[in-house]
Amino acid sequence: MAEPEKITPGLLYPLSMMRRTRGLPRLDYQVIEAQELPGPYRQLLAHEGDMTSRLESAYRLSIRVRKLHSSNDGKNYFREVILETFETQPRPVEYGAIEIQLAQLPETARQLIIAGEVPLGAVLNNGRIPYTCSLRGFFKVIPDDSIKGAFARDLPGTLYGRSNRIETGAGQTIAQIVEILPPL
Repeated sequence: MAEPEKITPGLLYPLSMMRRTRGLPRLDYQVIEAQELPGPYRQLLAHEGDMTSRLESAYRLSIRVRKLHSSNDGKNYFREVILETFETQPRPVEYGAIEIQLAQLPETARQLIIAGEVPLGAVLNNGRIPYTCSLRGFFKVIPDDSIKGAFARDLPGTLYGRSNRIETGAGQTIAQIVEILPPL
């Protein structure tokens, strides 16, 4: 697999920046087209909506955030998370990294995001905040120890993900997100 910045600059941003900050190596990944995603991954990843709604529909359960790492400079909020089902024994359904531009959101939404328990998609949908999604690309990745640790399990082979941008109706960036799904 090729090195990330040489294939598609920024495709794994903000995950690439968060990993660099923590001293982790670049991920071994390959850019792919939507039609190259295996069936169940394609249904969950190849759409222009938020992942929270798609995952809640697929699992027929509410989704919550388990925050792994976060930082907030008052302007941008970064977090690395596991999205998991909201049940007695939660199942991890996504590993993700997100940069949220707080100034693009009302104060109530900012507070919910910084609290770190509700996924961004749920905050936007429940708050009736208008947005659009703009897919930046799809990829397959070999999970390293950091990703395996986040999912709290050994992960064989390849995982699939997407890079997405959420924007206001005027085209201003609300968030940039990298989303990786566990084996399906």
